[in-house]
Amino acid sequence: MTKPSEEVETMDDATPEESKPKGIRPANLTAVIVAAVVVALAGIGGGYAYWTHHEGNAYHEAVAQAENADKALMKAVDEATATTYKADQLKEPKLLDKLNEQVKKAESLKGIPDDNPSEWLAWRLASAKKANATDADEANAQAKALNAALKAVKDSRLAKELDTAKDQLKQGIDGAGQTLKDTDGKVADNATRDSLAKAIDEANNALSKKGVTDPKTYTDAKAKLDEAVRQVTDSKAAKEQADAEAAAQAQAQAQAAAQAQAAAQAAAQPQRSYSQSYNRYGGSGSGYSSNRGYSAPQQSYTPSSNGGGSSYSGPTITGGGISNNDNGNGQPIGSEGLL
Repeated sequence: MTKPSEEVETMDDATPEESKPKGIRPANLTAVIVAAVVVALAGIGGGYAYWTHHEGNAYHEAVAQAENADKALMKAVDEATATTYKADQLKEPKLLDKLNEQVKKAESLKGIPDDNPSEWLAWRLASAKKANATDADEANAQAKALNAALKAVKDSRLAKELDTAKDQLKQGIDGAGQTLKDTDGKVADNATRDSLAKAIDEANNALSKKGVTDPKTYTDAKAKLDEAVRQVTDSKAAKEQADAEAAAQAQAQAQAAAQAQAAAQAAAQPQRSYSQSYNRYGGSGSGYSSNRGYSAPQQSYTPSSNGGGSSYSGPTITGGGISNNDNGNGQPIGSEGLL
């Protein structure tokens, strides 16, 4: 029996070199490891580059969106503050407080973050992208709320204007109807009253319309109605003036005729008269009177109470003639002067 060491040859000794199994030599192993590391690093580098590129594009897109949102918000603020609204202009005055509140909120937003992240710092790009996206969302939401508040104020003001214009038209129709009634037969041109009646009908039609959104529907009808009323009023005033002038002219003519008649009567009656009188007892005398007429001499005879004689008093002339028993020559006539 042979010894194992003698009978069996070791593989290293008996096996030919060509038949021995091949393994990884140390030099080749090092090369493989290096290659694997290079491939890994290349993969990592490519992935990081892709990540930074992606985040960079997203960041710039977020910046553009934030800029647009901020511009829209500032435009909304400018529009809301461009017009001064007053509480008494609104049908619902409290809406003005809500609008002012939204304006303050819009002005308090910070806007786009002022940062410029490196294009190779992916995590910084991602953070800046998120900040800009947040800013855009806030600006868009605030602009929407501000525009809604502004629209509510405008609608409330329009509603108040519509109510006011409608009420004024109602009052105008009532006044025009009264004018039409009061001027019957009192105008110089009755065609103006016909025009007023037509304007009243048109105003009533405008007043009965549904869904009116423009105050001009009422204000235009009111303006036309006012013009028709003015024409009637002017025509009434013209007739009143013409009547007054005619009355004044008639009065002047009547006065002139009365004056002429009085003058004619005055001319027909002499202002003074002169007459000559004769004394029944001889001689003549002239008497003068002024529009009081002339009375003939009066004589009186009184019988004597003793039966033996009588007494006589001379003539008496009234109205400016011979009086007081005067014979016209300044000598009184007594009983001894009788023949």
